[in-house]
Amino acid sequence: MMHRIALCLTLSLAGCAQQLTVTPDVQPASVRFAMPAVPVQTFTTAAPVPQMQDLLALTAEQKQDFLSYFHHQRYADQTPEYRLYSYMQNVLAVFQFSGSTSSASEVMRSGSANCVSLALLTKALADVAGIEVRFRATYREPVIDVRGDLLLQATHVRSYLSSAASADSINLRQLYIDYFRGPLSYQGDFLSEARFRATVYNNLAAEALLRGELDQAYALVQSSLQQDNQFIPAVNLMAVVLRRQQQPMLAQQWYKYGLAVAPHHLTLLHNYQMLATQLGDQPLVQQLEQQLALADSDDPFELYIQAVQAEQAGREAQAISFYQRLQKKVPYLLQANQALVRHYLKQHQYQAARRLLEEALEYSYDPEKRSLLQHKLAVLRTM
Repeated sequence: MMHRIALCLTLSLAGCAQQLTVTPDVQPASVRFAMPAVPVQTFTTAAPVPQMQDLLALTAEQKQDFLSYFHHQRYADQTPEYRLYSYMQNVLAVFQFSGSTSSASEVMRSGSANCVSLALLTKALADVAGIEVRFRATYREPVIDVRGDLLLQATHVRSYLSSAASADSINLRQLYIDYFRGPLSYQGDFLSEARFRATVYNNLAAEALLRGELDQAYALVQSSLQQDNQFIPAVNLMAVVLRRQQQPMLAQQWYKYGLAVAPHHLTLLHNYQMLATQLGDQPLVQQLEQQLALADSDDPFELYIQAVQAEQAGREAQAISFYQRLQKKVPYLLQANQALVRHYLKQHQYQAARRLLEEALEYSYDPEKRSLLQHKLAVLRTM
């Protein structure tokens, strides 16, 4: 059985043609909950944690390199946002993808980065230039990796560039760098600065967990929660770290806390059900099974993962329910459509299968995918 954790693996800098409403990403103060305490003796080594200002710091030479480019005469008629955009294009043209999170300065030195590292570099350069940066969660077709009993699910970040005077809106003048190639599937909420910082520390904590450094992972996830104590990926990661530390009852307290904050969070419910199974608490397993049937996620592809896992466990009705909910959010995901059609055909629901393929065809622009859908639809129309 696998615990699920999320890593931010990609970065986009983007603009949009319409006004966008910022959705709050923390609970109102009136409904905040107290985090469970972790006894000091649970982790024996006090691991060092980098300060955010150190992660964002650039050397004097790196700042000068950027400012020389930024103030060059050839860009005199360009907006500050475009100058930063152009500089980042040069960075991205030669960088190598790295699976580890590093500081902004290290990205410029090494030429390698993951999405959080690039986000840190973007913010560091924007701070130097006096440009506002806002981050927004985005979701694409699932990028999943398996490491032992950990299933790693990629999440994505899109960063909006604007001058401080116009940072309250998204408009046509904003530029974007689409680092992660491929179509955007689903847009999530904007991140507060506290949540962005929490994301950085949570990424570092997840990487420490993958290295087996539990003390370091705990210290870093603590720092994430100090930035935003209702950041559910960090709450989930804290529970996973405690489980690895052979502290199942403490882990259970953190799952309960997380579900008090986000009662329908898919990953929390899934991981908590695994813990309940390991503890032999069958009534709790059944209770969580019922909650999973109603659970949702900001990331629609968590529904896809849940559907696949339900199929593997032989829970066909639950798998169909997850696929149907996913199809309403992202009707063009080919893997999900094919799986749902397969279930419909198995149950002789030919009309439902035809409707699904017709709708999927409306949203499909890739020639190869359209050809596959058209072929399947032609076969179905003969049935």
